[in-house]
Amino acid sequence: MSFATSIRTCFQKYFVGNGVATRPEYWWFFLFSFLGSLVFALTGLQILRGLWFLALICPGVTVAVRRLHDTGRSAWWLISFVIPFVGLVLMAWPSKLIDNPYTSDRASLITPTVTEASVTSSSSACPSCGKLRLPGQNYCMGCGTKFSDA
Repeated sequence: MSFATSIRTCFQKYFVGNGVATRPEYWWFFLFSFLGSLVFALTGLQILRGLWFLALICPGVTVAVRRLHDTGRSAWWLISFVIPFVGLVLMAWPSKLIDNPYTSDRASLITPTVTEASVTSSSSACPSCGKLRLPGQNYCMGCGTKFSDA
């Protein structure tokens, strides 16, 4: 997910706390918030920095909630952010794809849709030498025998 897509998604889901947010979505928004705050802090415009904070607190909390949902945790884990570095560890945690109560469709992404049992071969073997015949071949590549159905 790109920087602009992440920021746009977070603003589109300004008040949406259900669903999930991927790691890139969370961290790009975190970087956007941090850089904006840093710019306003360095310029000395405290009123703009305060307005920046007020404008981004709600999407920041909701993207954190969605990120916790992606790791299989409830929003109550936000309380652990008061302990230094615990929030960073939780936000860096990998996505939980299986048995995640906050998503139902992500488990289907890792289950194979094509299994070995469902694959059938349209190829056959040369009757003379047994070399594999690929579709569209008129002659055997191993012994040169002309195939009868060609």
